[in-house]
Amino acid sequence: MKKFQFKLQTLLDIREAHEREVKNELAALLSIQNIERARQEEYKNKIEQERARFVNMMHEGRFSYSEAIAFERFVDFAHRVIEAAQRKIDAMEGEINKVRARLVEASREKKVVEKLKERKRKQYLYELNREIVKENDDANQKMHIRRLREANM
Repeated sequence: MKKFQFKLQTLLDIREAHEREVKNELAALLSIQNIERARQEEYKNKIEQERARFVNMMHEGRFSYSEAIAFERFVDFAHRVIEAAQRKIDAMEGEINKVRARLVEASREKKVVEKLKERKRKQYLYELNREIVKENDDANQKMHIRRLREANM
């Protein structure tokens, strides 16, 4: 019997490639979103560092009006950056959900063909085993007939 060949292997390959493309698209979107989250964290940490530095300056008595204004401007700027990053993150959620839905659908389509392939492979193995058993039975029968002939001679 010839080797197992799945007639729809090309379709399975196409569906696997499509699933990989959608996974890569989702990964790219999540990467951008994670960069924005990292930017938010970075600015939150900078605000805390600057606040600690400013409070330390006040305790040491090195407080100046220009530094207070600079600190206030920095905090205002940092909050605007954080809010802009949050708006970008929120705006991406819809697209990310659409891509996730496409990924679920692509995975489902691929699994359908994979299950069909597995069923065909099991059927092939069943037929192969039946053929092997038949060949063994034929060989055993021939051997038995030969032994009977040799015993009768």
